[in-house]
Amino acid sequence: MLAATRIQSLASLFVLVSAPAAFAAEHEPEAKGEAGITETKGGKFSLFGHECKAEEDAGLETTPGSPPLDVDDTGTPGCNGWEINVVTSGEFGHGQDFEAPLLDINYGVGDNIQLKFEVPYLMSKADGTSSSGVGPAEFGIKHRFYEDESHDLSLAIYPQVEFAIPGTAVADSDEGSGVMTKLPVLFVTRIAETGRGNVMFTANAAYNISTLNGTENYVSAALGVGFPLLSKVALMIEGSTEQALTRNMDNVREGYFKANLGFAGPITDHLLWFGSVGQTFASSDTADSSHTCMSLGLRVLAGGP
Repeated sequence: MLAATRIQSLASLFVLVSAPAAFAAEHEPEAKGEAGITETKGGKFSLFGHECKAEEDAGLETTPGSPPLDVDDTGTPGCNGWEINVVTSGEFGHGQDFEAPLLDINYGVGDNIQLKFEVPYLMSKADGTSSSGVGPAEFGIKHRFYEDESHDLSLAIYPQVEFAIPGTAVADSDEGSGVMTKLPVLFVTRIAETGRGNVMFTANAAYNISTLNGTENYVSAALGVGFPLLSKVALMIEGSTEQALTRNMDNVREGYFKANLGFAGPITDHLLWFGSVGQTFASSDTADSSHTCMSLGLRVLAGGP
């Protein structure tokens, strides 16, 4: 039954990725570009971009994205490109929870599709006890289906499935008996320009379907603004929330709000650093309603045209 559920969830990813193509096909074209692209005034819809052109150096990257934030941007690694993030993060409240590390591997298919696989090593300390082990993995497909380069505006969908890896402690526990399917829509645009770089805005909204024991379906949203702080350091500000749609077995509708501050900058053309510090508040967990969150990581870029 669990295998069937996972197969159905993965199949739904490919259905969702193909949906924007139908929308693009119904839009009356003004000009035809490469195969699979419908150009409209000011922008273009694209099912699969395969020009595989090297990206021009656009200066400091200021678009808010994950990692180090929770909000996801619409960017992809580019044609045959790799983006590998190694992140260490911690959450400090009544107890302590760490991802040390999280390995996030992304591969670019064409110009506008990204495949993602990530898996964390989790450590937890609370009430004098501790535990550790490989956490749930996540597989996702990002499809940037609309882009207006004149305004740095783009739209994408990013369906993802989170599941326990067979043979791990999580898979053998009650928490590993289901999957989490996340269905976000992503939006990015430039809102201003400065001498050091662009001021960028990112927004996400998602419906998340859970078959995990004790986890209800929930909606989530995040907003982020990024701008150049120094010539080689970007500052990003984010607000996010998750809100369950129904009450759990304890008759509590779970949810929280979070504020986050992120930093990022280049070390070389193919290596970047990033970090964040944030605070959760207004949590439904009244006994432990406020957590401090921190992260630090490196991003490696390779491949591409």
